[in-house]
Amino acid sequence: MTSSEQPSDEVRRKWLKPKCTFEDVMGVLEGSFGKALSGSSKIVKQLDSYDDENFLLEHTEGTTTTKYLVKVHNGVESESASIIDYQNKIMLHLNGADGITTTTPLTSDSGELCVTTPLPVQSAAHSPAPLCVRLLTYIEGTPMAYKNVTADLLHSAGRYLANVDKSLDDFSHPASKRFHAWDQRNTTSLREFVQYIQTPERQAIISDIIDTFEKTVLVDDEKLRKGILQSDFNDANIILDGSDKLAGVIDFGDSVYSWRVLDLSVAMAYAMLSSYGKTCHSLAAASSFLRGFNSEYPLDPVEKKHLRVLVACRLACSATLGAYSYSQDPSNKYLLLHAEPCWQALEMLWKEVPSQVVESMFALACNPPASDSSTTNDIAIPDPSVKDILATARGKRPSPSGSSLITFVTGNKKKLEEVKQILKGCELTNHKLDLPELQGDPLYVSKEKCMLAAKEIAGPVITEDTSLCFNALNGMPGPYIKWFLENCGHAGLNKMLDGFDDRSAYAQTVVAYCGGEGEEVVLFDGRTNGKIVDARGPTDFGWDPVFECIEGGKTTNGLTYAEMDKAEKNKVSHRGKAFEQLKEYLRKEGKM
Repeated sequence: MTSSEQPSDEVRRKWLKPKCTFEDVMGVLEGSFGKALSGSSKIVKQLDSYDDENFLLEHTEGTTTTKYLVKVHNGVESESASIIDYQNKIMLHLNGADGITTTTPLTSDSGELCVTTPLPVQSAAHSPAPLCVRLLTYIEGTPMAYKNVTADLLHSAGRYLANVDKSLDDFSHPASKRFHAWDQRNTTSLREFVQYIQTPERQAIISDIIDTFEKTVLVDDEKLRKGILQSDFNDANIILDGSDKLAGVIDFGDSVYSWRVLDLSVAMAYAMLSSYGKTCHSLAAASSFLRGFNSEYPLDPVEKKHLRVLVACRLACSATLGAYSYSQDPSNKYLLLHAEPCWQALEMLWKEVPSQVVESMFALACNPPASDSSTTNDIAIPDPSVKDILATARGKRPSPSGSSLITFVTGNKKKLEEVKQILKGCELTNHKLDLPELQGDPLYVSKEKCMLAAKEIAGPVITEDTSLCFNALNGMPGPYIKWFLENCGHAGLNKMLDGFDDRSAYAQTVVAYCGGEGEEVVLFDGRTNGKIVDARGPTDFGWDPVFECIEGGKTTNGLTYAEMDKAEKNKVSHRGKAFEQLKEYLRKEGKM
């Protein structure tokens, strides 16, 4: 970059991303929101955010405790009072309209809906920077990202977004007409970031998508309906209540005035990456969301024509800007972890499945059966690109139906012998299966994998999944701990909790048993509580050196797994607990 060139907003967002401690944030709240927070307040934890920082605040007055969201804005948006005003106005406009719930801003002591103050940012050369801080109401519930997503839930989410967009059709604000790199109307601006993608093959995919967009979609600019968008309707911004119903939508930081269909295509792209989409149902997930949206806000023919390309544009934007973010912060392996499912969906959508197949799926979604317009059964089909990689093995292996033989799904003979010792009396064998890499809640992942294994084995199976879950990170890294350990090491695992007071964690093994294809999966959840510490003991035992146990009495309490001898570890082992539960179950069922 020459001295005459100005860095793009996306580059500056990385420089000016907040890097605040709890104390920094509490200092702002105590100095500027004392009237609203007249009792006792504390920050409970930091919440996920891409370019900003979000914190959960609990405020207690008398016997009543109320939760609030504290948002510290990126330095780029903080420079524009009109952008912050725009976000405040859009939330106030939507909240309560047509059954829609959003967070809303509270007034500061000086009567403002936000305060601006110098705070630390990622770039030391630009720190501290003036950042906008807002105190917002909190929507009780759970982000959809932490739930078992179904096709029907995505259909409901599509209807919800359609109602948001209908309400936004009569809302306007001058700050909505702005350039934003995440507005897919600006897809051609991704070209400057393609260089940060790590492989030439993936660079070529992104370049092809950009070229196709420019030649086919951009020329129809005048034909596409326009309006103010939510722009980021992903599973982290969709809140569900205790009955898994839509409770609200949060985060309007990416909101812009653009093509109306982009709100839908963005949400469809994220649906492909949901826990349902990741079970090889990415097209079904996108189509289920589309059916729900189209039932409330019917698409124009020109919008339908460009839907596949626009969904690809959002995935391309996430993958490309994610690669750029990683280039700026190579220690953040979390970025790579979440980029890979995006790449898989993108390669399937753009390279592996013919465009006619995708367009046929989307057309089917827009034309539900007359008998039941809300059904998703007709579109809940596996991705056409999925290969039955186990067909050969299934053809060669006779079905052990009716046999007492149980297959432990592992290629590790040592593990098999250990389990045989625990389950004495059971007839056990082992078989290595290349099951799909599912993502989601550990219990959901274990259940789905066991169902797939029972189908492939055609008989009783046992599967095992182990996680290391940090409470401050809402259970992450969880089942991805092996990947994190390989890329971050023991020191990197500790670094993930820098800035958090809570270093508690639990080790978890979920053992799943299924008696055969079509039978119920039974889960056995073994957990051991502990905390994350600097590595102690032999370092060749995976993550054992950084997990200090707080169970088991004086012989184990205070020791890391790596510092314990095998007998001590077995007494408190999460794995042993899970298999002991399975043993008791099999005994009651007369299987041993």
